[in-house]
Amino acid sequence: MFGSATLDERGVRPGTMAAGQVHLGGAREDLAVDGVTVTLMTVVSGVEVDVLRCDVSAGFTLAAGRSRAIPFGQPLPWETPFTHFAGEHLPAVSVRLRTTVTVAGKPVDVGVTPVTVHPTGGQWLVLDTLRRRGWTFPRCEVRQGTVPGVRQTDPFLQWFECEGPDAGGPLRLTFVANPVGVDVLIAGGDHDERFAVRHDAEVLEALEARATVLSA
Repeated sequence: MFGSATLDERGVRPGTMAAGQVHLGGAREDLAVDGVTVTLMTVVSGVEVDVLRCDVSAGFTLAAGRSRAIPFGQPLPWETPFTHFAGEHLPAVSVRLRTTVTVAGKPVDVGVTPVTVHPTGGQWLVLDTLRRRGWTFPRCEVRQGTVPGVRQTDPFLQWFECEGPDAGGPLRLTFVANPVGVDVLIAGGDHDERFAVRHDAEVLEALEARATVLSA
């Protein structure tokens, strides 16, 4: 038996609906399926963890030699790490969908599909503003951790190592997204900045000013 989950869109964003289909087939005889689930996974500090679980279907019979497509839709958590920025893949960031079929009470993983996740509007604004001022982001990871005083659901953080003109050394840029916007933390050396940017905001003068200060 084989199975895989595919999304209708090639790329998704945190907070949006991830709609797609689970494709099953390859049974050699009629198979009584108890249920089908799709699990969103990411890698945190080198360990793959489950972020979201979606029950796709209850019991049904998969006929021998036949295939079946089951639609599903689930909003992505706002704190889902994004895997791409400006058309480039972030090598150390991974998001995947695991398809699990339960037969006779036993869950069996039948397929894993990589997912392309783009940044929210607020995350894009921050990175794009710094990039246009000559900053680079040589490293990005997802690590365990929380930020005191910040609305946070999942116990992990996505952060970038940043290098900029005359910055005096690398800085760490951390994102925590929520339904309104994204909390941004920049730390390193003498810099310790914390601010918020709305997802639907235009490039703000305040953000431009902070980029200028960090480059000073």
